[in-house]
Parts: sequence; C-alpha cells; structure tokens
Amino acid sequence: MRKTLIGVSGALLLLGACSAFDSGSKTEANAVTRRYARPAPDVWTAVTSSLQGLDLRIEEDRHDALGGKLKGVRATGDEVIVKVKSIDEQNAQVSVAVEEGDRNMAEIIHSQIAKNLGSGTAKSSFYGGNKVEQTYDASLARCIMAAERACEAVGFSVTNRDIHENWADLMARRAGSSTVLMHLETSQEKDPAKPGTPPPATTNGGTGVPSDKNAKVKVSFIVGTMRTEDNEEVLNRLRQEFERILR
Repeated sequence: MRKTLIGVSGALLLLGACSAFDSGSKTEANAVTRRYARPAPDVWTAVTSSLQGLDLRIEEDRHDALGGKLKGVRATGDEVIVKVKSIDEQNAQVSVAVEEGDRNMAEIIHSQIAKNLGSGTAKSSFYGGNKVEQTYDASLARCIMAAERACEAVGFSVTNRDIHENWADLMARRAGSSTVLMHLETSQEKDPAKPGTPPPATTNGGTGVPSDKNAKVKVSFIVGTMRTEDNEEVLNRLRQEFERILR
C-alpha cells in the first residue's frame, strides 16, 4: 500500500511538472525575436525599463553578463517571458513571448526596447499593419491632445506615451482588438529671411509659447501588425475622430 501511495504521489508530481513545462512552451511558441546591436547588459537594462514602462509586474529576473530570462505579468494576468542572449560583445538577441500568442503585444515590447536603447521610435515599418499618414496645420501639443481624445472616442485606452520636443508616440489598446500607434512629427515651415532683417515673431503675444501659425505636424495612424478589414475600419474611425477634434 505504501509503495502504491509513493507511486501515485510521484506520478502527480511528474504530471504537475509536465503541465508547468507545457504552459511555458505554449507561451513561448509564438515568441517574436529581434537582434539588437548593443551588448547584452545594455539590452537587459532596456528590457527591464520597457516592461516597467508598460506597467508589467516583474515576477522573475535571472540574468548575468551573457543574458538571462525575465518573466512579467500584465494587468490582464497574461504572462510575458523575455529572454536575452548575447551573440557577441556588441550584439544581443531578444525573444519576447506573450501568453495566448499575443504577437501584437510582443511587438510593442520590442518597440519599447528599441526606444530605450536609442534605436529610434516605433516607425510604421516595424508594425506593418493598416496605416495612413496625413499632415495637419496645428501645433504638436494640439495634435497630441486630439490623438488622446480620438483614441478614447473609438474605445481605446492610451497605455504608453513617449513625448519629446519635436515628436511623440502614443500607443493605445482595447480588449479583443489590435493595438493602435500614433506617431506625430512636427516641422516648422519658415520663409527664407533676407539679410539684415529680424526673424518673424513666432509666439502668441510675446508669451514665449509657439503659435500654430506655420506649424505643421505629420501624423502616422497605424493599427495592428497586419493589414485586415477590421483594422482598416478602426483606422478610418480613428482618423475621422482625430480630425473632428482638431477642428
């Protein structure tokens, strides 16, 4: 009888171990892998900052100078597994896997890693989803405000903001839907000044706040990681709301 109980207990332990292994395997089956031209320690720091910036709770952190594994949990309860592997002294590989095969979220995490490494903003080529670009006669501040309200109007919640002097990225999500990225870049059109003439005034009543006159902002609306009819519908609604609010 004692041998039978030991055998049953051993089988249950083995079954539990197998289940845990299978769960991790399923999560990592749809991992998105990217290579970064930076040393593994620098990449690891960027990975940690990226998960914290996206409000993920870090539950496991095992790493050394050659890389490691980090496990986080989203507010939805979904598990995120990130693995960093040193390729050589100047290059590292990062694998990001999100539970339920959410490759869209994995792409977002990679985008944040690239930004934290100074590799540029999340450009449309990184997403590859439905996209449209339009230039508007408005300040960057007004466009950012309109972008946030437009996301809310179509039922998306802004989950990440990366705002700088001349550009900004806003990411927004909605349960059961693709992620939205709005990339805004500003440019100031100037008439060539004649020699000996003072520059034209560009502030509102001398307050030092740039006016909207001659200000132009190019806005890239990007929905999802692949082109679909559903993403196109969201894209059109988002742009229409943005333009309505901006008026």
